[in-house]
Amino acid sequence: MRAGAVAATLRRMTDGEETRRDALRVRLRELVAAAQPGDRLPSERTLSRRWHAARMTVRHATDALVAEGRVARRHGSGTYVLPPPVVRLLGLTSFSQDMRERGLVPSSRLLAFELGAADEELTAQLRIPVGDPVVRFTRLRLGSGEPMAVETVTIPSAFVPGLSPADLDSSLYELLATRYRLTPASASVTIEPLLPDAATRLLLALPDTQACLHMRMTDADHRGRALMIADCIYRGDRYQLSAHVPAAALAPSSPSAVAVPAPAAWTAAAG
Repeated sequence: MRAGAVAATLRRMTDGEETRRDALRVRLRELVAAAQPGDRLPSERTLSRRWHAARMTVRHATDALVAEGRVARRHGSGTYVLPPPVVRLLGLTSFSQDMRERGLVPSSRLLAFELGAADEELTAQLRIPVGDPVVRFTRLRLGSGEPMAVETVTIPSAFVPGLSPADLDSSLYELLATRYRLTPASASVTIEPLLPDAATRLLLALPDTQACLHMRMTDADHRGRALMIADCIYRGDRYQLSAHVPAAALAPSSPSAVAVPAPAAWTAAAG
């Protein structure tokens, strides 16, 4: 960490700052902003003495930054600055493209690959007859070697004849476009917080208490055909989701009824 930047943020708080805990959070955010990922923050005792604040107040303020994914505690070592979260803009871009735009190298590890038949639930989602063949696979997605997400994708076999495990080490969207001439034009998405199970925590290298973002998405082409279903679990400490909602989507359709904004198209995890 740069000595000058740290010294500038380790100034004593004044009585004019809102509340001591809120002010400490501001100071801690300044401290993190001045640091590099992997830097160790000064100890709680040091910050307590420098800022003339109770050590427990410093701890509570640090807890808030831990919850925000800005820093992480390492038992017996200290508190360290984390890399900034990956911000996923809402739109139909692939995981691989998203990683490259952020200076990370995308890669995948295939965890499972199987051929099966559509049950009633898949029939409703993919709009195909019961029993139609489908391909289902699960991949661990990584950015510069760091686990980012676990995704499970289901595609009607008729859309991807000859698809094999060897094809799935890179962008699925690029594969669909170049080999099968399939291009998603829209997506229906639901997203919710999730505490992952033990197997997923192990894959993503997460502690027991770390929540994830669970996204379920159905992609459709320009003709409205359902191309695939993606069930994705993102690391909650490494992702933020961002959307642009036009004002027209929030305007009431009539004096007695309020229009519900159309669902946004989330960034695709399956690419």
